[in-house]
Amino acid sequence: MIAKTDFPPGRWRARWIWAEPRDDRPPGRHAVALRAELHLDAVPERVPTRVVALSGYALSVNGVEVARGPVRANPRVRPYDDLDLAGRLRPGANVVTALAWVYDGPNPWWLPPSPFANDLVHGAFVLEARLGPDTWFVTDERWQAHLLDGWTATAGGGTVSGRGRELLDARALPADWQLPDHDPGWPAAVLRRAMTTGEPGRPEPPSYPGGPFGGRPITWPQPRETVLTPGPGGGYTAAQVLSGTLVVDAHGPAGAEVVLHTAEFLDPSGRPAPGEHDASLAVTADGGRRVLESLDSYGLRGVLVEAPDDVTVHRVAVRERTYPVTGGAWFTCSDPRLEQIWRVGRRTVTLCSADAYVDCPTREQRAWTGDAVVHQLVDLTTNADWRLARWHPRLAASPRSDGMLPMAVAGDAEWADFTVIPDWALHWVHSVWNLYRYVGDREEIAELLPVAERVLRWFVPFLDDTGLPTDVFGWVIIDWSAVHTEGVSAALCGLWGRGLLEFAELADWLGDRGRADWARAAHARLVAGFERLWDPERERYADSIADGERRPMASQHGQAAAIVGGLVPAERIERLVRVLTAEDDLVHAAFSAPDGPADPGSDTEVGGAHLRAGPPKPWWDTGRQVVRAQPFFRYVVHDALARAGRADLIAGLCLDWVALLARSDTSWSETWYGGTVSHGWSSTPTRDLMTRVLGVEPAEPGFAVARIDPELGYLTRAAGAVPCPAGRIEVVVTPSLLTVDSPVPFVHAGRRRPAGRHTIHRADPPAP
Repeated sequence: MIAKTDFPPGRWRARWIWAEPRDDRPPGRHAVALRAELHLDAVPERVPTRVVALSGYALSVNGVEVARGPVRANPRVRPYDDLDLAGRLRPGANVVTALAWVYDGPNPWWLPPSPFANDLVHGAFVLEARLGPDTWFVTDERWQAHLLDGWTATAGGGTVSGRGRELLDARALPADWQLPDHDPGWPAAVLRRAMTTGEPGRPEPPSYPGGPFGGRPITWPQPRETVLTPGPGGGYTAAQVLSGTLVVDAHGPAGAEVVLHTAEFLDPSGRPAPGEHDASLAVTADGGRRVLESLDSYGLRGVLVEAPDDVTVHRVAVRERTYPVTGGAWFTCSDPRLEQIWRVGRRTVTLCSADAYVDCPTREQRAWTGDAVVHQLVDLTTNADWRLARWHPRLAASPRSDGMLPMAVAGDAEWADFTVIPDWALHWVHSVWNLYRYVGDREEIAELLPVAERVLRWFVPFLDDTGLPTDVFGWVIIDWSAVHTEGVSAALCGLWGRGLLEFAELADWLGDRGRADWARAAHARLVAGFERLWDPERERYADSIADGERRPMASQHGQAAAIVGGLVPAERIERLVRVLTAEDDLVHAAFSAPDGPADPGSDTEVGGAHLRAGPPKPWWDTGRQVVRAQPFFRYVVHDALARAGRADLIAGLCLDWVALLARSDTSWSETWYGGTVSHGWSSTPTRDLMTRVLGVEPAEPGFAVARIDPELGYLTRAAGAVPCPAGRIEVVVTPSLLTVDSPVPFVHAGRRRPAGRHTIHRADPPAP
């Protein structure tokens, strides 16, 4: 464990280094190889080390990779990585090497500092390792550095993925460069100057970007290599979608190029089918057999390999680099379909867990502000390691000057700032509330509370004279269903109402009565004004009021958001439950299918012309039918039912995900009807089977006390283990019996019980 005392405050002893710059540096990305030898009479028990690079690095000791980073972050608050190198060092000669690279502009996972800041923006690497009280191994001019010709990337093709082709040229990097006694003869590294106006040039941190912002906030992935299965026509496939770096083992004449086109889908013959969003990797041979690994990460189900006849491809693999899942959470029940749904959801969130929660590994890899709320909830309920669940809200707490959050952070979307998604920021507020419930760290919440307040106050200038947000600008997406949000949006009002209530609860917990009173006063006005959206004839809330007219369209989104937002009188709750669950009246409508239903598995386009041209007119019976929520917003629908006292319905509703298994039975689709098949935001059932069916949630902030109130619904048995800070809470439940083994006290049916094993007879088992 690396402690703050391992590194004294103030200036580092290490220097920012890089290779000598050249005028002909290629655009897109360039990479350098860095090398130094370390001679040790004996290996210390601990060698605490800190390291960071702009933009990325892969650090190795004696030819074995020990770290790859840093985590994505806003450059103003970039953390460094910290680790212990002792386990990789040996007495005698050691070779410490790094591949380091820099992108020449923003991309989905890289937000650069200003090009006018200092020369670090053109590439910089720094490392210092403490060998003893006054003995250090550091980056400085004694390192060797070599600019790697041909290790670049082409520009993206203008699609949403923002990606192009990554290029690696084996001729630029000797195969033995990481071995002792194989000096490649490279020149000395040059010092990078972290120069800013009014400050003399300093080649060592802390400096912008790279201030004293602490060590790595999340754990390290444990890379695991999966070899792809070769097939006809140059196809290599895996049994499921994989996420990580690409490994190519090939032998060919110098200059021969092997191109790997990644693919998320297989065609009917089982061959990879690259699409418009898929990236590619090109490797140039050096005349021998080489194994090269990509610097960038890819998500794929397979690759199509293009290679000349005189090139032999021995192996194509993916080294998965997803965030670890620990703690041994599990779930079983009387319906094997729900067991599979639980596993697929857990796997999908894993695919989307890297150095942040990403929307999908196969297309974008952006850290979207709103998507992550579902990823976080799955981790909080199925993963004992909560560091990523805590890091992402901090990462996304990057407000613009007006207080609104970027729609995706630490990448090109934040850099471009071409629009905002106001409802995504409200999902972020909910993720902060989740941290309060599960983690209960007062310092953490106190740091995030002002950001949440600014998000909520951002809506105030849009309020009409009844207290409703009206004509909110930006992209109010809600989800990919046909939800009308023009004018006053019921769904947006509900999410804002939920945010106000949760913010008030957080402020009360921190003893900030003034903030809590403001939020509750705004909420009271919202409740009164929201009555305008009630449709007394159809007994439901309309989706919107536009041009002063309440429109007839309605959705699950509007009803559910109203419930979780505390906007619904108690006497209407039962009616809204029927609106949310009346199957005969629910319709699969999406704006990208303008003329008919976007049925599950129909492979309808996700997005569509309406994003620029505006929504098409409804084709469904707006007087009777209610638009279904897509998988993402179903977390709000299920929360609404639980708040309405109908958590017993949720097990049955999770069966809707069976329809997605036909398209991909190992990871979830983006929507019911199409999109990628590795979207973590679709994984709500994995959370619900733990929190609703098994009924395990925190009863107090910090999870020192649990609440266990299972709702089997149609099931005859369910069992599982749910992580909490003190260990695993194991639950077995039938209609008549509840067995709990808990490391913390828990509340069941309003009665508090001590930690330990309990068998409880359920007084009123539900009817079959």
